[in-house]
Amino acid sequence: MNTMTLAPEPPARKGRPVFSLGVVAAHGLLFWAAMEFGVLERAMASAAPLMVQIVSSAPPAAPQPEPLVRPKVAPPPLASVPVPEVPVMREAPPEALRAVAAAPAPAATPAPAPVAPPAPPATRQVPPSALRYLVEPPVALPLASRRLHESGTVVLHVVVDVRGHPRSVTLRRSSGFARLDEQALGAMRQARFLPCTENGQPFECESDAPIIYELES
Repeated sequence: MNTMTLAPEPPARKGRPVFSLGVVAAHGLLFWAAMEFGVLERAMASAAPLMVQIVSSAPPAAPQPEPLVRPKVAPPPLASVPVPEVPVMREAPPEALRAVAAAPAPAATPAPAPVAPPAPPATRQVPPSALRYLVEPPVALPLASRRLHESGTVVLHVVVDVRGHPRSVTLRRSSGFARLDEQALGAMRQARFLPCTENGQPFECESDAPIIYELES
């Protein structure tokens, strides 16, 4: 069995305990600082995801529209418009005003005379034989005149127009009986004549036409 021989410890030096305490204190500060730094680093590492999550949960900012840039257009050149000269009204001298006031007013233009309608064609007198009937007058002795034995001749004046119609029928000479005169006037107004003509041209004519009333025997 081997026996270990321990060397004797060297004698302690003065002032060493003070150096050892200072080293230990420095090591303690370093260790404490390292521990604090580790805790702070872990705290920052654990807080970083939370900050990222909070920042990422915020809604994205809406993009700002770009300002609309309008192209600059030069205004069209203004056309030169000639300005008409306005005549300056000058006050007339008193002599001119007196001459105008003394001038006679123009005479009024007379209105044109109305145009008279054309005169109807002149009526010509013809003999009774020139009157020719197309439709004879319906002559009939009235019943009362027959009972009273009234008879006679009625002379009528007839104006015949260019169409052969009796335009006017008047009593020229009475028969002496009013019933016979009235019947003769009504019958002649229903008659129609051949128009009076000259060289093929019709004209208005007038003449006397007798109507005879006789009693039957």
